[in-house]
Amino acid sequence: MLTDYHLHLQPDGVSARIEQAPEWERLGGHLSEGWIDRYTSRARARGVSEIAFTEHVHRFAEARDWHPNPWWRGEATEDVDAYCSALERAKVAGAPVLIGVEMDWLPDRQPEIARFVADRPFDIVLGSVHWLADHAVDHPDYLAWDALDADAIWERYLDELVAAARSGLFDVLAHIDLPKVFGHAPPASARKRWPQVIAHLAATGVVVECSTAGLRKPVRELYPEPGLLFECAAAGIPVTLSSDAHRPDDVAADYPTAVSALGGAGYTHLTRFAGRVGTQVPIVEWE
Repeated sequence: MLTDYHLHLQPDGVSARIEQAPEWERLGGHLSEGWIDRYTSRARARGVSEIAFTEHVHRFAEARDWHPNPWWRGEATEDVDAYCSALERAKVAGAPVLIGVEMDWLPDRQPEIARFVADRPFDIVLGSVHWLADHAVDHPDYLAWDALDADAIWERYLDELVAAARSGLFDVLAHIDLPKVFGHAPPASARKRWPQVIAHLAATGVVVECSTAGLRKPVRELYPEPGLLFECAAAGIPVTLSSDAHRPDDVAADYPTAVSALGGAGYTHLTRFAGRVGTQVPIVEWE
C-alpha cells in the first residue's frame, strides 16, 4: 500500500492562491468535491491508495492569535470546521481521504493546540517545527538564517523537535531535517547530535514522515536524507510517506525515489492512520 499523508488544498501566500484560484473556482471552490477529486485522481494515477489532507494550522482563523508574526496573522482566514466538514462529506461519498492538520509546534500554545485537535474529527495530526520563537526556519521573509548562525539554528531546532515529540500532541513529525531546505548542510554539531535526538524520538513512539518535498526545494533532497532515514529505521521509529503537495499535480511526486530510499533504509511497512490510531501496512513495490 502507498499513501500520501501530507497534502494542502491551497498554496501558501496570497499571490500564489490568487494565481491558482481559477482552477478550483471552476469546480466550486477549494473545498469542493471536484477540487478534492483532483487530488484523489492524481493519487490513483500514481498508485496511491489513500491520502490525508493536512492544512496548515496558520490558515485557520481559529489560530490567528497564536503567533505575533504578521504573515501568520494575514494567512489565518479559513474556517477549520468548514474544512473538516468538506473532507467528511468526501469520505462519506467514498473518497479515500483522511482529515488532518499540519500543526505548528508553538511551545507556549500547547493548551490551545490540545483543544484544537481534541474538538475535531482528525485522523492524523502532523507536528512541524517551522518557528524558533519569532524566527522562521523556512519562510524566506522572516528567516532565522538572517539572525542566527547555522550551529545556533540547528541546536535550537533539534531542541524544539524533541520537545514537540515529547509533548504527545502529534501523531507524526513532518520533515524532521527542515533547516536544510535552502541548501544549508547541517553543521558538524548537528550531525553529532542526531543519534541522541533519534533516541529521544524513538522513546516517545512518534512517527516520522519520509517526504519528497525536499526534492522540489533548493536542497534537492528527501526529508529526511537517506542516511538519517536509515538511523530512524534502525531505532524502530515508524514512518509515513508523503509529498507535502500544495497542488494536485504534486501528489505522490517523486515516489519511486522515496520508496527506494525506504527500502534501502530497511523499512518494509508504512503507518496507516484512522481516528489518530496507527497501524502497520506493507509497502508495495513501485511499478
